[in-house]
Amino acid sequence: MERAAQEQELAGLKMEGAGFISHEGRAYSEEENAVWKLLCERRMAKLPETACEAWLEGVEKLKMPLDRVPLFDELNANLRPLTRWELRAVNGFIPAEMFFGSMAKRQFPSTLEIRPMDRLEYLQEPDIFHDVFGHVPMHTDPVFADFVQEYGQLVTELDDRDKFDAMARLWWYTVEFGLVEEAGQVKLYGSGLMSSFGEADNVFDGGPEIRPFDLDEVISTPFRIDIYQPIFWVAEGFDQLRDSVQELRRRWAEELTN
Repeated sequence: MERAAQEQELAGLKMEGAGFISHEGRAYSEEENAVWKLLCERRMAKLPETACEAWLEGVEKLKMPLDRVPLFDELNANLRPLTRWELRAVNGFIPAEMFFGSMAKRQFPSTLEIRPMDRLEYLQEPDIFHDVFGHVPMHTDPVFADFVQEYGQLVTELDDRDKFDAMARLWWYTVEFGLVEEAGQVKLYGSGLMSSFGEADNVFDGGPEIRPFDLDEVISTPFRIDIYQPIFWVAEGFDQLRDSVQELRRRWAEELTN
């Protein structure tokens, strides 16, 4: 399952109609807005106690509506002045070159579609709730924003399968399922935890192993997308994530010169 996820994330699994699309004129139905509101209500019942400060503050800084699906223009109006990031609309999965190239330019690709009411719990494919509610508040944090941009820049420069695999694991265990220590407590920041229900609860139920962030362990640990994560890594801060990308760049540059 890990290789399938890596192929999707990093090798460019392109679906029909993929690519940047206009978000203008995308009106959401009453049911779609009801789905967004219900998802937000359910997650915000717990996230004020379990989410990291950067994510919670990000929701406020973005003025993200919790009672309806947000529009990209209104979010971008608040996001750009903070960290120079912006949302770009896409239709499904896009090629890896485009996805990570966008990250390198501080553009976050997001689908406009939202999950149906009868599939609230979990989707393997991203929807706007995962992309926007899960990811985007973290992009208001300057250090995290720099980390993701530098990550995108490094990925676009790679042409080695093993290094792609290492970067896929780093993304999975940080951006998607990362934890951070704040005032001696473990807090959530990964988008897969922010936008999920059972997975986030699992972190605090004593089931998974929780380890201090270790770059070498992270990039060498395979992952699966079809089970609750058995291992999580806790970063000391988001500067540790940014430093990890810089460390990999340094290592791999040295390999080329030796």
